[in-house]
Amino acid sequence: MCLVCIAFASWVLKTANPQVGDAWKAVLLANVSALSAIQYLRKYVRKEAAAAEEKLNHSASAS
Repeated sequence: MCLVCIAFASWVLKTANPQVGDAWKAVLLANVSALSAIQYLRKYVRKEAAAAEEKLNHSASAS
């Protein structure tokens, strides 16, 4: 999902026509997509780190 949002944001910026007055909409859409991807990635990393820490604590207390 994260890579899809980043790819979409890149595509929007590449295909946007800067001479049109509505170019700000494409930039806004690209920025929102990129921020959503970053937020998703941060949540995923935190969740994975918490799971790894819990697994480590569980294996240490089992020994």
